[in-house]
Amino acid sequence: MTEAIEWQGEQIPIKRSRRKTMALHVRDGQVELRVPPRVPQADLLEFVRSRQDWLTRVRLEQARHQSEQPDFSRASHCPLMDRQLELVINPGPGNAWQLTEDRLYVSVERVEKDWVHAVMADFYKAQARFYLTEKTLQLVLKRGWEGRLTDIRFRRTKTKWGHCTSAGRIQYNWLVMQAPERIVDYLVAHETAHLLHPHHRAEFWAEVERSHPQWRQDRKWLHENGHRLFL
Repeated sequence: MTEAIEWQGEQIPIKRSRRKTMALHVRDGQVELRVPPRVPQADLLEFVRSRQDWLTRVRLEQARHQSEQPDFSRASHCPLMDRQLELVINPGPGNAWQLTEDRLYVSVERVEKDWVHAVMADFYKAQARFYLTEKTLQLVLKRGWEGRLTDIRFRRTKTKWGHCTSAGRIQYNWLVMQAPERIVDYLVAHETAHLLHPHHRAEFWAEVERSHPQWRQDRKWLHENGHRLFL
């Protein structure tokens, strides 16, 4: 049975591990208390009590973020970088999408959020494979780093927009295709700079700036609006 403490009528699960400090972890409004092995329950309650204001703020912020996430089953348009595509959803057999110059046609068996978002996910993955691959190769060739890049992959992740391994494999979160194109370009500049600098020290950011001079404002935009890029 999972250990928990009761706080204001709520059961907060406890995760004990070989850590040295206590911490509250909140995701989607759900709270978990992470603590060292032998901290008594009285100390846990006091810790949660001391973090009550912070916990309230975080939950309110997460609730606001969730309310700002799109429901494309009810939308008339969808973003693709700097384009706002008219979204036309039709019920029908099979699940598929078709892109024209300014419209995205989505066919789903049921016009419901989960069904529509499954097709939208396929659409955004395809756009990421095309645009992010093209942008990455263009920048790598321009900077003379083609010998450092070994692979480009795409994956939806919960906390990262991109990742570059020491082996030269770059991974992108395909949800970024909902962002303005300058944000996509910033992400490409960021991850390709890791081919040269596998850290975030000053020389790394100098390399990002050579490729994308407005990186500061675009990094800020992604931090403040990333929760809106959701399916």
